[in-house]
Amino acid sequence: MLDIVPPQIDIDLLQRTQGETLASLSGELQSISIIEQDRLRWMRFQDGSIQSVMLLQEPAYPVLDYNQALLSSLIFTDRPGSLLNLGLGSGSIERFILSQLPEMKLLSVEIDSNIIELARAHFHLPATHPVTQASAEKFLSENRQTFDIIVCDIYSKTVSDNPILNQGFVEDAARALNTDGVLALNCLPTTEAEMVDMLVSIRTCYSWVMLLDVKAQKNIVVICAKRAFPSGSDLTSRMESLLQSTGLNLSTICQQLIRLPVSPQYKRHDD
Repeated sequence: MLDIVPPQIDIDLLQRTQGETLASLSGELQSISIIEQDRLRWMRFQDGSIQSVMLLQEPAYPVLDYNQALLSSLIFTDRPGSLLNLGLGSGSIERFILSQLPEMKLLSVEIDSNIIELARAHFHLPATHPVTQASAEKFLSENRQTFDIIVCDIYSKTVSDNPILNQGFVEDAARALNTDGVLALNCLPTTEAEMVDMLVSIRTCYSWVMLLDVKAQKNIVVICAKRAFPSGSDLTSRMESLLQSTGLNLSTICQQLIRLPVSPQYKRHDD
């Protein structure tokens, strides 16, 4: 169980912090540096963006708000037993699940071998945890398994590279979810129009959608389901249960989630 005082993270400050460079890799997809200062370690990309932050004293704790928002998917489906994580990053999702919910079936997919190498060498990703090396869209298009939760956090250099804007990706993800499953997407929209287009695509497959605007980190997390979300009291009960079993407090995150209206034309999936 996690037992720490959550740190306050200033992403803008981390982008400017020199710190100690533990490793640097220039790969085909992106250049990455591993930086450490005080009690934090993080990945910094060539464009200066920060993707992952790990607390050295408790590596399993999901430091960034958007990681916690993605993990809030755990309380939106009843007794989830399987999770597919598309986009490994430093392994924030993996460290939490493997440490706190080891009974859950966890499948990780990452396209970049450098990311997998860095996560194992510097971010406590166990060597025993297998990672499928493939693009998220290729994996989903060929996948025949179903999951209770799909988490998607994919770094892309340009908007055109981002598969979550592709209708086929959205539909493949929907097919990979169990009936009561939940999809959690981390998005970095550059314009309002881009966000609207993505939501229009999502609503063709998912009747119920929630948003969290993580303003301090410029992320928008989207929680999607084909069936109605649990009631407020059920979510509160599940949130308390998760807190008691793991130490992860999602109360602030859940208070900030915005439910989008459900249009009758989308309720065809709720059968």
